[in-house]
Amino acid sequence: MRERKPKKNPSEKLPARERLANWISTPAGRVRRKLSAENQEEVRKIILSPVSWFKGVDTPEGHVTPWELAIFMISTMLTCGGGGFSGRLDFLFKEYYHIAPNKMSIAGVISSLWDAINDPILGSWMDRKKMGPKQWRFVMRLAAVTGHVFVLFKMINFGGNMTEMQHLVTLVALNCIQDIIGTLDSVAGQKLRAGISPYTQQRTRTQVWTSIGNSLGFVIAAIPNVLMGLQNVFGWNDYQIIVVGTAIMLPFNICGSMMITFIKQRVDFKYAGKPINSLPSIPERDIILEKKMQEENPEPTPEELAQREAEAREAEIRYRKARAERDEMLAQMTRREKREWKKEQKAKEKDFREMVENGEIEIDPETGEPKLSMLQSFEVVKYNKYFIWNTVANFITVFTPSVDSTLIYRYLVPRFRINGKEVTGEIFLTIRDYIVGIPISFTKPFSRQFVNWCGGPLRVHKLHSIIQVAASLLKFVLGINKFWKLAIQIVIDAGLYVIQDMDSVAGTMLTYEMLDLVELKTGFRTEGVTNSINGLFAKIVTNNIGTVTGNAFLQWTGYTGGYKESGEALPPKFVKYMWPMFTLSGAFDNLIFLLARSMYKHTPEDARRIENELIEMRKHAGIGKAESEETVSAGKQ
Repeated sequence: MRERKPKKNPSEKLPARERLANWISTPAGRVRRKLSAENQEEVRKIILSPVSWFKGVDTPEGHVTPWELAIFMISTMLTCGGGGFSGRLDFLFKEYYHIAPNKMSIAGVISSLWDAINDPILGSWMDRKKMGPKQWRFVMRLAAVTGHVFVLFKMINFGGNMTEMQHLVTLVALNCIQDIIGTLDSVAGQKLRAGISPYTQQRTRTQVWTSIGNSLGFVIAAIPNVLMGLQNVFGWNDYQIIVVGTAIMLPFNICGSMMITFIKQRVDFKYAGKPINSLPSIPERDIILEKKMQEENPEPTPEELAQREAEAREAEIRYRKARAERDEMLAQMTRREKREWKKEQKAKEKDFREMVENGEIEIDPETGEPKLSMLQSFEVVKYNKYFIWNTVANFITVFTPSVDSTLIYRYLVPRFRINGKEVTGEIFLTIRDYIVGIPISFTKPFSRQFVNWCGGPLRVHKLHSIIQVAASLLKFVLGINKFWKLAIQIVIDAGLYVIQDMDSVAGTMLTYEMLDLVELKTGFRTEGVTNSINGLFAKIVTNNIGTVTGNAFLQWTGYTGGYKESGEALPPKFVKYMWPMFTLSGAFDNLIFLLARSMYKHTPEDARRIENELIEMRKHAGIGKAESEETVSAGKQ
């Protein structure tokens, strides 16, 4: 007979939660075999102790905790939701105030010039200024309040009895002040994000959950379209919908912008008694820092004080000697020899560490840190090929007209009757945005894994540009004058949203990897310069020059605004050329970026090598906490 298995004692039976955790850890089954050991352990922790897992108990060193990721998600959800109202400033001016597009361009050009002067200067100044997480948090919290209040004030101020010129002057003045606030906020935010973890993969997780928050915030951001589509029902005009909505969302916007200032910093780039970033130990700088620390500590003994003063004098002598030798060499050269020497210095790759040690870069007597000039700050950036070619592509595409999709759906999409009810363009735009957001809701949490699976961020960038060019051409051919054509466009946009999300994550990964590369080669962090210039082009494209050329295009079509309320016929040029401009301009921009990103190489193997070497360099330089000999895979959970 077949032997019966002995029955287990019911008292020895494991709880259901523990049995499920053990099942996950068992390397069997099609799904479980695909989970890495790290992911299996992560899932096991979630099942056994979800609260401890959420708080980040026993989280590996340098890893971002789940509650911090939740902060990024909620923060973005709140600011994105409020942006659905406050982001319609330009639409309000044209449709409600009937300000001519070309006159709005005057304010845009002046704001662009201010951007060009303010952003790089302010960003490089922040790179050179002795500021740490405490100061960056203060800057971001101050900017959270003032920045959002200025947006509301611009809307309300235009509702008064002012002339058109007074409107424009007020707008320019507020734009310039707000640009200073925005630059300080973006640079400080970039530095806080860079310090959240030494691992690129971990920092990229914050971008993934930021993207998830953006999708959740869209539910609120779409409300203005719904209300404008139902104006006949509620009787509200554009001003009431946008301005009142912005005022209601103001506290949520401020709260959302402040939330990420509570994130823990795991990489200390600057702190007393340690070298800046990953620069090697330099005696004169270390002595200055040590003297500064002594001011906050009990007085040293006379012997210690005498020894330190002697060391400081010796360091100063070495520093002056290096400068004197260099000056003497230059003094003995002829003008021609000097020009040749300068060309050689400019042509060869400078080692910024050697420049500090040889006295070519001064040491700040107050902070003991190297003082980079404005030119040197930009010279450091030359190692960032991704940044350079992105800047070139942005410069080429900066004049591409910015076309408001709300105007297209408001005036060019025909009204449909569904179940006996008329659906306007704004309502259809909202329905479309909700539908195209469904697939991305499932793919967003895995965007980082998709980027890695596709072969790295640079390959995803190229794939995104190719798909965007093809999709833009297809959408141009289809048009939007039939319901079935709109349905096909919804399917196309749903796929584009997924690849756009992957492209956004890829951009974050490449940005951090290239900033790490610059630090590896030079010892300096350059978030200020790179972020300010990136922000400069982003603002110019979306809010200034792109809007200027877009306004010029609208003016050329004969657009004056307010056609929905007045019932007047649309200009023929507006009807004929708005859709081609909207689709083909996107194809042109993506083609330029595809060419730019084909001009350099960067593989995931390069990223892992840079990350490991930088961790070792920081460890030897005395920066941050001592790291065990972890591989980069430790940062991929």
